[in-house]
Amino acid sequence: MTYVTELIKSFINDSMFTNDAFGVNFTEMAIQIVSTLLLFLVVRFFFWNHITAYLEGRKAIMAKEYEDAKEANVQVQEIKTATETELNQIRLSAKEVIEDAKARGEKERTEIVVKAKKEASVVLENARKEIDSEMEKARSELNDEIVSVAVLMAEKVIQREIDEKKHQDLVKEVTKEVMN
Repeated sequence: MTYVTELIKSFINDSMFTNDAFGVNFTEMAIQIVSTLLLFLVVRFFFWNHITAYLEGRKAIMAKEYEDAKEANVQVQEIKTATETELNQIRLSAKEVIEDAKARGEKERTEIVVKAKKEASVVLENARKEIDSEMEKARSELNDEIVSVAVLMAEKVIQREIDEKKHQDLVKEVTKEVMN
């Protein structure tokens, strides 16, 4: 022990010399070092296990959150892929529906055109029949007129004995009456 005391005394003496030379008080420095070591030992024995356990727990939680985030990212990618696939299917389905609607529309247009042509031909045929009927009626009436004119002419011829010139004048007169 004497050696230690001697060492401390010499340290103290030297520290005064160094304190004056460097402006450092080795006694205070030794007390600070001893306090720090003591604090370290207290923390190490009483709190170190709790601190490392807390840090390990936090590390495990962070690792779990990282893994959960990776799994969520994988799930999001799967959902994205499924959604894109579904969207493509919907687009194809919509395209098919549109094409089907176009085809049906074209078919209906064709049917309407055919039906309209048939109706037009029926109307034209009916108009032709009506025209033919009117023409027959007009011919019949014209024939009746001609017959009545001929009868009228015959009456006038019989009523007058006519020479050739009078006969021509009479035909012109009857023709004028028929035309009017």
